[in-house]
Amino acid sequence: MREIPPETVRPFVFSDPAGKRWPRLRLVLLIAGVLFFLALVVFVQTLFVTPQMRVPFSLRQLKGQLRALQKENPAGQVTTASLLWQKFGAARQAAKKVSKSTPARPRKKSPDNEVHLAFYTNGDPYSYTSLQQHAAQITHLCPEWMTVINGMGELQVDGDSRLPKFAANKGIALMPLLTNLVGDTWQPEAVENLAHGPAERQERFIRNVLAVLRNARASGVVIDWQQIDPAYRDDLASFIDKFADVLHDDEKELWLCVQPGQELDYIDFDRLSDNVDRFVAMLFDETSDIDPPGPLASRPWFEGWLHVLLEDTDTKQWIIALGSYGYDWTIGGKKADLIAFAEVMSRANDAEVGTAEVKAPSYSPYFYFQDEDKEHAVWFLDAVTFLNELREVRDQKAGGFALYRLGCEDPAIWDALSVPRDLKIDNQTRQSLQWIKATDTITDVGDGEIVTVDESHTDGLRNLGIDAAGYLTAKYVKFAQFPTLYHQGAGGEHQVAITFDDGPDPRWTPKILDILKGANAKAAFFLVGANAERYPKLVRRIVNEGHEIGNHTYYHPNLALCWPEHIRLELNATQLLLETITGRATALFRPPYAADTSPSQLSELIPLQIAEDLNYLVVLESIDPEDWAKPGADIILRRVKQQRRDGNIILLHDAGGDRSQTVQALPRILEWLHTRGDTVVPLSTLLGTTRDAVMPPLAESGQPFARVVSSTGFRVYHAVEEFLWAFMIVATALVVIRTLIVVWLAYRFRRRPRAEFAEPVSVVIAAYNEGKVIANTLRALLTTDYKGDVEVIVVDDGSRDETATEVQQIAAADPRVRLLQQQNSGKARALQRALSAVRRGIVVFIDADTQCQRDTLPRLLEPFADAGVGAVSGHAKVGNLRRFIARCQALEYTCGFNLDRRAYNRWNCITVVPGAISAVRKEAIDEAGGLSLQTLAEDTDLSLGVRDVAMSVETSRHVVQLELSRPWLVQFAQHLVFPDHSRRRDADGRFVFARVAAIRRVARGDALRDHVSFHGRYFGHARLSSGAGTDPAGLADFADAPDLPSDAELLHLESNPARDQRRVGELGQTGAHRQRAGARVIVVLSCATPWDVTHWTHEKCHDSRIAHEYRQVGACIGSREYSYY
Repeated sequence: MREIPPETVRPFVFSDPAGKRWPRLRLVLLIAGVLFFLALVVFVQTLFVTPQMRVPFSLRQLKGQLRALQKENPAGQVTTASLLWQKFGAARQAAKKVSKSTPARPRKKSPDNEVHLAFYTNGDPYSYTSLQQHAAQITHLCPEWMTVINGMGELQVDGDSRLPKFAANKGIALMPLLTNLVGDTWQPEAVENLAHGPAERQERFIRNVLAVLRNARASGVVIDWQQIDPAYRDDLASFIDKFADVLHDDEKELWLCVQPGQELDYIDFDRLSDNVDRFVAMLFDETSDIDPPGPLASRPWFEGWLHVLLEDTDTKQWIIALGSYGYDWTIGGKKADLIAFAEVMSRANDAEVGTAEVKAPSYSPYFYFQDEDKEHAVWFLDAVTFLNELREVRDQKAGGFALYRLGCEDPAIWDALSVPRDLKIDNQTRQSLQWIKATDTITDVGDGEIVTVDESHTDGLRNLGIDAAGYLTAKYVKFAQFPTLYHQGAGGEHQVAITFDDGPDPRWTPKILDILKGANAKAAFFLVGANAERYPKLVRRIVNEGHEIGNHTYYHPNLALCWPEHIRLELNATQLLLETITGRATALFRPPYAADTSPSQLSELIPLQIAEDLNYLVVLESIDPEDWAKPGADIILRRVKQQRRDGNIILLHDAGGDRSQTVQALPRILEWLHTRGDTVVPLSTLLGTTRDAVMPPLAESGQPFARVVSSTGFRVYHAVEEFLWAFMIVATALVVIRTLIVVWLAYRFRRRPRAEFAEPVSVVIAAYNEGKVIANTLRALLTTDYKGDVEVIVVDDGSRDETATEVQQIAAADPRVRLLQQQNSGKARALQRALSAVRRGIVVFIDADTQCQRDTLPRLLEPFADAGVGAVSGHAKVGNLRRFIARCQALEYTCGFNLDRRAYNRWNCITVVPGAISAVRKEAIDEAGGLSLQTLAEDTDLSLGVRDVAMSVETSRHVVQLELSRPWLVQFAQHLVFPDHSRRRDADGRFVFARVAAIRRVARGDALRDHVSFHGRYFGHARLSSGAGTDPAGLADFADAPDLPSDAELLHLESNPARDQRRVGELGQTGAHRQRAGARVIVVLSCATPWDVTHWTHEKCHDSRIAHEYRQVGACIGSREYSYY
């Protein structure tokens, strides 16, 4: 083997003969890296240092402001002197009819099974949680669903879409609630006009309700219409009869709620009892939320109404609704707040109430407490009151009971359902009734939307007993403590605060500031750190004009999904930035997204608790017109008006999108508030403190080093960010301009006519371990249409596989092929070795894993008819597009060869002639100094060298070379089935690796024999069943194929990325096992070739006839004992 002479050293493109560039560069990079690292460490350290804010302690501690009040005989407690149920009973007996008319469609007899009805509140997450936990104990569910809003019978439908499917899965009958309650106001005129209206209106209303019930897969409807004028008694009875008839025809039921009191006069029980399936007696709210404080369902009141309503009736027709909730009255206030049992416990625990008792005569527990200067009275119903009432309901043999309402109840109620009539309670049930488990229910204490958090849990205890009258009694010894939000900042009745989130924004924030300045109103702006860092002048303007600023995190993430360290970093970074810009800290914080509405999960409390630990006051909101959704200025204003009665903090946005509607609505909101008599005040005013208390100025001596570091860091960060943005804009613009120029040049490029070129050429191939593909590459190359003389020089660079053997076999049959061998020295030395043996004037470089088309060489060499052309770049395509990387490479080739090089050809600036497919004059190579060994990109270096010797470099857009991306599954299978490569060529031919030939897609009916693309014997049609696996029956047609051993065992291995690798492993294990047993194993490998990548795939043949035709594939075995793709 001839040795290659040492290469003459020639400076390459990035040559540095002195060798000083790299050491100097490393030193500079090292010093810069150390300085940058130290600065970054100090800056990050300042972000994790909690800023020190001097917030008044009273603003962060509300729990200690509650204290218990002892009142044995509260002034608001009602007596039973005025017994309305007795008056109702007497009037009912006097009006009792002698006979009844028979209804057109009488109701079915009420079943004997006890009904367990539960009222459900939309929008209350605890209502749904309770439903999920206790679905097995509920037979019927009554969710808020429909409201009749006017006398025309128009329906407002607002149901929980989760319930129909949930109820059906749990076997619960869904009974949607139909009311006349619009907002907080009952609309009796809507029902009265409907009942007294024309038949067409009534029928339309009934059809609409029936459509809603069918859509919800409901079993019927529960009607709760209140405050109806008794003058419409007959009209209402007639309408309900008609309504019930239609529902009964559709096998649905109609239930009617009955409210005890004066309102019962509008219900004709004698008439309706024939058609109404169930009456639901709402035996709670003895004292309503607008009455003075008193019991919610005292024993005399409850039992009196129960007996009167069920007297002389079918008691199974009656469902008795029992309450489990509480009312919190502010003495002197207008209306009580309905609170859940958990909130009752939290209020008592926080106020350190000594006890509350369930005892005679009312058997209704209560307590009083004081919040600052406001006195509160709390009356409630619990599991003990529920059990006493349930026992009476069962004694009266009513049809069942209803719970009002899910989510507010004492959890022990569900254990009380199993208590027997004699109140003999087993130990386990007694424990569950006595101990009050503190769940994850979040409770609220206080008024206002500025909150602090207490996540503590403490179980409570009540002692049970039975008094002389046989009723269950209880005495609370310890009140349970639930996770609690302590509210403050309610302010005065006519004080309103306006807040803006997500700013500042240079387009919208100045306009909002101008509007506020014109109205002399002060607002609070919750700033996003990233925006504040971009627009520090706007931040300073907000503060200078007297507004308050708050922390809204740095990047506006959903904090419920963030780690605690991430939350602290967001808050600290924003706080330090605001301190740097304004010289003030801020104690106000509002979390982004849903965490700022009404937290219902402990995960939503974590960000609030962390903020509180950092001395922040968390500001929520009670008036959210959702201006971010851009509903229109009119709707924003209307929503503010509708929600004003619910709170006094308005949430708007001054950034995060198009806020033109907010800008349009803001003056109208300010005008409406002024007309209403409201005053827009800062948040500090709602808290009863000063602006400096919530935005304390920084002390001159406080943390000066940290402030300088953070200030410098943010300035550098801002400068870098601005530079990067500018760089991206400029780079994008340059890319667009470059693309336009390249497209224009490529369009202008035309193939110039040239004289025919047919000079002798040498094709050079460097091969290393290319035994699987080199034979196909050479066969494709030797079938070229090039008219000149062609020689092929293959250099085997120390391959460890059968590369040399494959080349030698082809060279033996075709003298145009020569093989040179050397020790493994790299591709560049292999090409140098080949160039030293070249005897022609033109050298063609191709890779060993490529396949040329017949016209590749003529197209590639055509430009050499021009003597000034020194090199020609070919056009390569990826041949196997199965893998993602291969598809990316194909995209790169398409852009690089089809577009860029056609454009570069116009200006003679092609930078690289690829080694995959290219041609170079031997003269140009020699003058350029040959191939350099000093770089890994020898083809690029050679291209630039050719240009240095004043020869042009062109591209041929018609040349196509297929560069194969090898099937990884085939290689994997080869190693599984034949782990010992030395044995696969045994003389007895035990291992024969057969394959199915790939075919091009053809029309149905064409002969497949003509499309077999692989040389070898043709064995006719073999029926390959997809996924045959190790089942020999799937390849039974191979048994009769000629020249196959009669005892051969066939395994089908399908190379398809859609298949899993488990099958490959199974086949490999089976083949190896059978081989060890002495069997002749033939593995039939089905795989698509580069000529047909996509079509021979069963999954992509949606037409069954085409799929069947593709399965009729010819089986070919190579001329040698072992062949493969």
